[in-house]
Amino acid sequence: MKKGIIILVTITLLISSLALVLSNVNHSGKSYFSSSTNSYSAHSNSFTSSSIRINLMEFNTSFSLIGEKGPTLAYPIAEVYSTHNSLLASTFLWNIQSSDGVVNMTFKNGILKVSINLTNFKKIQNNIPVDGYPGLMYGREGWFPFYGSTIQLPQLTLPQKLDSLPKFYSEVDFKLYKVNGSIDDFSYDIWLTQDPNVTVLQYPSIEVMVWMYHEENISSQYFVKVGNVTVTAIINGSMENVIFDVYVLPHTGSSDGWIGVYYVSQEQLEGDITLPLSYLIKQSVYFASKIFPSLSPSQYYLNAIQVGMEFNNDPQGNANLGYELYGWYLIFNSTAGS
Repeated sequence: MKKGIIILVTITLLISSLALVLSNVNHSGKSYFSSSTNSYSAHSNSFTSSSIRINLMEFNTSFSLIGEKGPTLAYPIAEVYSTHNSLLASTFLWNIQSSDGVVNMTFKNGILKVSINLTNFKKIQNNIPVDGYPGLMYGREGWFPFYGSTIQLPQLTLPQKLDSLPKFYSEVDFKLYKVNGSIDDFSYDIWLTQDPNVTVLQYPSIEVMVWMYHEENISSQYFVKVGNVTVTAIINGSMENVIFDVYVLPHTGSSDGWIGVYYVSQEQLEGDITLPLSYLIKQSVYFASKIFPSLSPSQYYLNAIQVGMEFNNDPQGNANLGYELYGWYLIFNSTAGS
């Protein structure tokens, strides 16, 4: 991780007094998920009449978070309060050396709009095709840039050991746009550690990325393709089998850097996307163990889940693109967390 000076913007927001409506999930007459890979499979899981679907973004507030050039301005952070939880937000322009323009994250009536309008962008590391990752975080990260914890649901308190992690599904409803630059990926960025109180990320910590939409292709010689996984997902109301190619980056950034596990969708997913996220999280250690055989899920904690968009500027240094996130939901059976 890059070092920088962070402005922690503590924003006191109105917490809505309305109760969260826990609604049943029923898409296309189907009520189950199943997941499999070319070498193993998961038993089917059922959404029952007692399943609960919780919107992590049920906030009743309006404000904007602005990120721009400068060591004190690239990493503004805000905590956004929902009915039962909070989320941490940051523009996270970790690879910015200088630029003109801003990244604007606007929160209004439970919707997040991210507008990136940058020119003359110069990177800290030119060999990395990413400028930043504006997005949201749920959980606890004791490292840069958040150095903090969110208010969490009783169904999913983090950090939590993987061998006691409840089965859950994550649904995001999003729309992307681009004028210039590139959308590297719209993704989950998930962190697993062997010490829940770690403050510096290095081996054997694991970063798990789930690329739902991507314009970047993994071609670096440092990535090892270790297989693929097929999961049954709900894509804009229809149940579909989605295949993810799986890559492992043995070390990120240095010889003792953390492990990266990348799930890269073979199709471009956009809209309302529901995935069996706890399953992908647990299986990421299985894929990492193909490179490091001593690793097992029982050694790891799930620390945090982020959702956002990695982006890159065009050759002229311009980036005009962004996304709208209409909701981020976690779905549990009623027994989860009991």
